[in-house]
Amino acid sequence: MKKNLYYRRVLRRNSLVKLFIIRLFVSTASWPRMLLEVFIRKNFGERYFSFSTAIVIAVFMTILPVTFYYGSSLFFRSYGYGSTPPFSGFMVSYTTWYIFIAGFLFMAWIRSKEIKRNPSVFDFKKFSLYSGDIDQRFYTLKLLRKEPSFRLVECLLEPAFFFAAGVVLVVLGQSIGTMITVCSIIYSLSYVGAYYLGDDFVMDKIDEMICNEEIFDSFVKDKDASETRGVRFYGRKPDDEDVRRVVVESFSEVDNEVFEVA
Repeated sequence: MKKNLYYRRVLRRNSLVKLFIIRLFVSTASWPRMLLEVFIRKNFGERYFSFSTAIVIAVFMTILPVTFYYGSSLFFRSYGYGSTPPFSGFMVSYTTWYIFIAGFLFMAWIRSKEIKRNPSVFDFKKFSLYSGDIDQRFYTLKLLRKEPSFRLVECLLEPAFFFAAGVVLVVLGQSIGTMITVCSIIYSLSYVGAYYLGDDFVMDKIDEMICNEEIFDSFVKDKDASETRGVRFYGRKPDDEDVRRVVVESFSEVDNEVFEVA
C-alpha cells in the first residue's frame, strides 16, 4: 500500500496523551492478568508467559500481606496507637491468600511445561506472544441466544468469572478476594484497551486507503467532501489543474516497511 503523506501529517488524528495512557496501562497490566490467566488458559506463547516472572510475582505476593499487616501496626505503634496484632488474626485473613499463591505457582509450572512442548517460534510454527487458548466453556454461555465473540469473552466473561469469585471471598472476609477482584477489573480494562488500539490501527489503514483513492478528486478536481467519502483537502491549491496533477503525485510514496516470508 502507498504511504499517504498528506493523511499521515495532516488528517490523521492522534491523541498522544490518551494513547500513552492506554499503552502504559496495557503493558503494566501483565502481572495482574498473569495471576488469573494461568488458571483458565493454556499453551501460551513463549514470550507471552515466563515462569521466572511468575516466581517473582509469587514472592511479591508472599511478602505483601506481612508488610501490610504488621507494617501498618508498627506505623501506628510508633505514634502510640494500637498493639501488635496476633498471628491467629493474620492466619484467618491470609490463609486463602497463601493457598492461592501455591495454586498459582502450580498452574504456572504446568503452563511452562506446555510451552516446552509447543512448536518452535524459530521455525515459524507459533506466534511467540500468543495469549493462550481460551477455555471453550465460555462459549457455551449464550447471551441473547448468540455465542459470545472472542472480544466479549476476553473483555467481560473471563474477568466476570474472577470478579464473582473475588466478591464471594471478600464477603467471607478473605483478603485474597480483594486482590482477585482488583485484578479482574484490570484484566477487563487491559483487554478493552488492547482492542481499542487494534480498532484504531485498522481504522487508520482503512482511512489511508480511502484517502489514497480520493485525494486526486479532492485536490485536483476540487470536488466537495460529499463526493469523496469525506476526504477534504486543507490548504491552498495551485490554480492550474495541470500543476495540481503534478503536485498530487508527491503526496504518496511506496511503503517499504512490509516484510514478507515466502
